[in-house]
Amino acid sequence: MKLMERVLEAAEPHMKGKGLRVADGVIGINFVGVKLSHGRCHFVYLMREALPSGDMIFPYGEQMIGMDAWDVAQWALTGAEDLQRSLGVAALNAASPFFFDPAYQSPEDFYDSLTGDDVLGVIGHMPPLVARFGDKVKRYISFDRAIDLQGSVEGAQVYPMEREAELLPTCDVVTITGTSMINHTTEDILALCTNARDIMLSGFSLPYYPEAYRGSGLSAVGSTYFTEGSEALFRPLSLAAGRMTVRQYTRSAFCRLQPMKRR
Repeated sequence: MKLMERVLEAAEPHMKGKGLRVADGVIGINFVGVKLSHGRCHFVYLMREALPSGDMIFPYGEQMIGMDAWDVAQWALTGAEDLQRSLGVAALNAASPFFFDPAYQSPEDFYDSLTGDDVLGVIGHMPPLVARFGDKVKRYISFDRAIDLQGSVEGAQVYPMEREAELLPTCDVVTITGTSMINHTTEDILALCTNARDIMLSGFSLPYYPEAYRGSGLSAVGSTYFTEGSEALFRPLSLAAGRMTVRQYTRSAFCRLQPMKRR
């Protein structure tokens, strides 16, 4: 069973038949999101680089308003492209009870074990990690599909994705962006992390249903949830606001799934 199928299986008791509906939505160029009828919102980073071009090809954006949230959540698996799948993940996270369950809140910092002898692998260019660890580890190896496709205005230094099979097995610690759950590449990436002692899947786009990831090879998951009042983001996101605006309304969630392997 694929990880996203396991996520939906974990989400079903919390969504199906619960009367939750999509009350509102936004599709910006950086983030998309939904508000459910119980008042909670979630917003997901949009990987727009691989979206098809054309007019009238995303009709589900308007159609989802008023839909049963469980039906929209299933788009995370069945959606036609990254945009529709992202809306599905947003619905999943807006309904997730696990952000608020102490059993799925670990107090540690995933990166506390990093030393200057470690090779850190990162799937998805993450400027905060570059700033924090770029010159503190033996080697920082980053891959990013969007930069491979379109280039970057951030001057990011990333390795070509065709080198993943060569370089990921050299990594001691790996962080995988949650967007890999949207484009359904998480399992392929995990299969290459053969020597990593610690692997985390994290980000806005991670569906936060921690039990779904146990036994997958992941040692931790991390995501964010949106605080009360985050519906205020609908207007700025429709005007291309990005992560710095979004983060004003977020809190972090982290769950360790298994102990870190010893060196």
